[in-house]
Amino acid sequence: MKFLRSKFLVILLGFTFILFMTNDFGLVNIERTAIIMAIGIDYEKTTKEYEVTAQIAIPQPASTASGENNDSLISEKGKTIAEAVDKIGITTGWYPMLSFCNLILLGESLMELNVMETINYFIRTDKIQDSAHLAGCQGKAKDILSSSTPLDSISSFTIQKILGKDVAKLDRIADTSIKIFAQGYYSKSKSGYMPYVKKIKIDKSPKGSGGGEQGSGGSSGTSDKQDKEQYIFDASSTLIFSEGFLAEKLNPEETLFFNLEHKNSLDTFLSLDEVEIDGKKTAVMLGINEFSKKYKFKVENGKPHYHVKLTFFCKYEDANVHADVSELNPTTTIPEVVLKSAEQKITDTVKSLFDKLKSSNCDLFNTEENLYKYYYKHYNSLSGKTLTDLELTVDIDCQSEKSTRL
Repeated sequence: MKFLRSKFLVILLGFTFILFMTNDFGLVNIERTAIIMAIGIDYEKTTKEYEVTAQIAIPQPASTASGENNDSLISEKGKTIAEAVDKIGITTGWYPMLSFCNLILLGESLMELNVMETINYFIRTDKIQDSAHLAGCQGKAKDILSSSTPLDSISSFTIQKILGKDVAKLDRIADTSIKIFAQGYYSKSKSGYMPYVKKIKIDKSPKGSGGGEQGSGGSSGTSDKQDKEQYIFDASSTLIFSEGFLAEKLNPEETLFFNLEHKNSLDTFLSLDEVEIDGKKTAVMLGINEFSKKYKFKVENGKPHYHVKLTFFCKYEDANVHADVSELNPTTTIPEVVLKSAEQKITDTVKSLFDKLKSSNCDLFNTEENLYKYYYKHYNSLSGKTLTDLELTVDIDCQSEKSTRL
C-alpha cells in the first residue's frame, strides 16, 4: 500500500512538471501583448458609439523613450465597449491585456446616460480586476489621459496616486472601485459615487531655466514635455448617482464629511474664512483630528431619523494675524469663539450634504438598506420615503488638542 502511494506521488509530480513546462513558465509574451494601464470611455450621441481610449505601457529602451504622453494612447470606437476593445487588438496587432488596468475613467458625455450600462461590461468580463479605480472626469476622458503632467511620465499613474494614495489620512477623495459602485447600485439604496477628476493648467517654467536644451547625447523626452501644455489633477469633488444616473456633485468639504462615515481620519484640515482673534477678524486653518464619530440611522415612532455626532480635537495650523508665538502654537488652547465657528461650519456642511442627498434622491448613507435589514416591519410603510421624510440631528463638538500628535 505504501509502495502504491509513493508511485502515485511520483506520477502526480511528473504530470505537474509537464503542465508547468508547457505553459512557458506562466510568462506573458511581452512582444505580442499591450499592457493597458488605464481606460478612458466617451460616448458619441450622434453615432451612438463608445470611444475607448487605452493607455498602454509600451516597453522600449530608455534612450528612445518619448516625452509625449499620448504616444501610449490608442483609441477605437464601437457600438459596445467590448467591440472597441477588440478593435484595439485588431488594429495594433497587440493582444489587449487588462489584468494590469487599475483605472476606468468615464467622460462627461456618459453622465447623461445610466453609467451602470457602461460599468456592467467590467463586472461581466474576467479580463479586469473589480478593484480598479472608477472615476468621472471633466470633458472627454481621452483628453484627460492625453494630458501631459510634470508629475509622472504617464497621466494615469498620477491620477491613480491621487485616488489610491490619499496621504496623511486626509480622506478628501471619495475613492471607489468597480465592485463598490456595483454593490451600491444593486443594493436597496440604488446609489453610488465616484471622484470627479478635472485638470488644472500650470504655468510653464521660463525657457532656459529647466535645462530643457538637449545635449549631443541626451534624450529629447524632457524637451518634448516642456514644449507641451502641462496639467495637474484635482479629484476632491464627488459625483453622486441615483439608480445609475448622475444626481448631484458634492464639493470638497461635503466630500470630507461623507468620507468620515466609512473612513478613519487624522490630520484633516478645516479652513475658517473669518473668525475673531484678539479683536481682529482673520482667516484660520485648523487641524482637526477625529476623536469619536457616530453616523446612525434609526426608526422612532414610525419616522426615519439620522443622527450624526462628531467630536474633534483641534489645533492651530495657521492664521493671518500677528500674535505671540505661544498664542498660535499647536498645543495652545484655542479660544471658544474659534471652536464655535468650527462647529458651526461643520454643522452647516453636514446639513448641506444631506439637503443635496434629499433633493437628488441619492441614498449614499444606505438608509433604505438599513431600513430593510434592521427595521423590516416598517419597510412597506417607509420604503421610498426614508430620505424625503428623514429627520436629521447633527451634534458637533470641537475641543482643543491636548498634545501634539507626531
